[in-house]
Amino acid sequence: MMESSIGRSQYLLAKPEDDEAGVSSPDGGSTIPRLPRSVQAVYLRPLKRKAEYGVPSCDLQLRSYSVRNVEFFADFALRAAYFLNLPAAGPIPLPRITERWTVPRSNFIYKKSQENFERITLRRLIQIQDGHPDVVEIWLAFLREHAYHGIGMKANVWNYEPLGVGKTMDVSLENLKQVLEPKWAHFGRKKNLDTSEKVMEMMKSDGFQRMDDGPFRTTYFSGTFVVIRITYIDGFRKLVLMLKTSNGCCGRAVRHHIRCLLPVAPKVVGIPAQSLQFKRDSSTSSKPTFLQPLSQQVIFSGIQPTGVPHLGNYLGALQQWVQLQDQAAHNTKLIFSIVDLHALTVPQDKPQLQRWTVETIASLLAVGLDHNRSTIFCQSDVPAHTEMMWILSCTASMGYLSRMTQWKSKLALREDASPLDQNAKAKLKLGLFSYPVLQAADVLVHGATHVPVGEDQVQHLEFTRECANNFNSVHGNILVEPTTLLSTAKRVMSLKNPLQKMSKSHKDPRSKILLTDSPEVIHIKIKHALTDSISGISFDLDTRPGVSNLLEILSHVDPEGRSPQVWAGECKSLEMRAFKELVSDKISSSLSGFRDRYTALMEGRNYSHLKDIARHGAEAARNNSERMLAKVRDAIGI
Repeated sequence: MMESSIGRSQYLLAKPEDDEAGVSSPDGGSTIPRLPRSVQAVYLRPLKRKAEYGVPSCDLQLRSYSVRNVEFFADFALRAAYFLNLPAAGPIPLPRITERWTVPRSNFIYKKSQENFERITLRRLIQIQDGHPDVVEIWLAFLREHAYHGIGMKANVWNYEPLGVGKTMDVSLENLKQVLEPKWAHFGRKKNLDTSEKVMEMMKSDGFQRMDDGPFRTTYFSGTFVVIRITYIDGFRKLVLMLKTSNGCCGRAVRHHIRCLLPVAPKVVGIPAQSLQFKRDSSTSSKPTFLQPLSQQVIFSGIQPTGVPHLGNYLGALQQWVQLQDQAAHNTKLIFSIVDLHALTVPQDKPQLQRWTVETIASLLAVGLDHNRSTIFCQSDVPAHTEMMWILSCTASMGYLSRMTQWKSKLALREDASPLDQNAKAKLKLGLFSYPVLQAADVLVHGATHVPVGEDQVQHLEFTRECANNFNSVHGNILVEPTTLLSTAKRVMSLKNPLQKMSKSHKDPRSKILLTDSPEVIHIKIKHALTDSISGISFDLDTRPGVSNLLEILSHVDPEGRSPQVWAGECKSLEMRAFKELVSDKISSSLSGFRDRYTALMEGRNYSHLKDIARHGAEAARNNSERMLAKVRDAIGI
């Protein structure tokens, strides 16, 4: 009787490595045949234990491509759970996972040369309830030790905290309060000088006198003691302001005093107000705040050679370029490029591209750019741009470029499209995919500090800063991270589809207004602009995009700079026809000067004067870019 009991136990806990047809007897004789499942259930019935509370402890999922393997190991796992006195239920069949794929057997794709494959994954679930966590871990460890080939296991184990966890959290909160109280006691305090006497004492100290040899003056402005002094750093004259109140000063008050002092300080020290720029000191200690001249500022931007610009180009970029030229300090560098290399990302006709380049140069001069004040050149005439692009390409992130939206919109792809998609692979070219690197090289090779761009180019300028940061983190602080200058006219929409941006690539010529259009042509295009049938004029981008687009254009060309809402109030009683006539008249009058200057510049057919301007601009751009490129070469060792 004892021998039969031992044999039964060995049979019930047979290892998966044993023969499935039966197990060997203890004396090494003949094998014991496997009994039917109904008979096995009779043997296992005394070992089963029902869950009393039904609290889940573990869900074990078994996976395999073979029915025989998964059924065998599920039976083995149940037996192990029974012997550990764990309430186990299963195996529960789960839905199959079916995978199908087709592999071509030859270079010619047709039905007879395809081979179809199918793979089915079978799953079984075993649930443990009311099990002790330590016993469950022993059970899982036993299964891992005796894992059967071709079986995958995935277990979800639940752990439960003892009762009274809330009380423990209350005690922890009290301990945390004791730790934080000393910190909160000092929160918001600043070590400020309390009286004007201490300010004067600090000014007369040796440390303050050694800061530089420049003279200083003291004044009292709106409850604040102000120290104004001139210093010379790296050959540039700089203005230093120190603000201090008798009872400390918050950040908002400091900014208020700075705004009030900007008109006053230049008169005290004799520096032109337009040559000053405020730089905030982020530290909380009482350090001087610098107002430094714009001597090292470089403004760079570019435009593709697409011929005569349209109204969107003028309001979004060119108008801002002219304003920057007129308002910038005399020592600020202004560099504007015709980026003809960027134009090669799409097929181009040689004679047309050459004519468009000349027309773009003439347009830049006609809008008001002065070639004696600003550097105007073609991108392809400065080889440093392409060399800088290759250097930046070695550190540029492929993942960052794949998240760019410009190449997706050019190819009419979804926003979540990937360059590895089959549809994208067939269309995407390397030049279009990597042209943000060339754009970054255009900016960084000239050491640009500010870049005026449209709203759709902000993402590319962020990539430029990323490229500069990657290079500087390895080779030192060499490249300048530029600042974005956004135009007030963020986006001018199409006249035929106010939900899309005005573009020269649109097939309908009435969707855009060229800067050379005559008043009659402008009147016809505005007359056919898409609006609505609602009476009156109102500004609402959601419900009336066409009318709102015309109001925004009217606001941009208005010399007084009235907002679209103000124009909507003045035109609310007009009929749509009268309103369109008003818009066309305002646009025509604002572009009349450009048409005259452009016609004068384009007289003749050799355009030698325009080519001379571009050639002289390219020489200046080469000299400027070579200085930065020499630093980059020296940093990387070439």
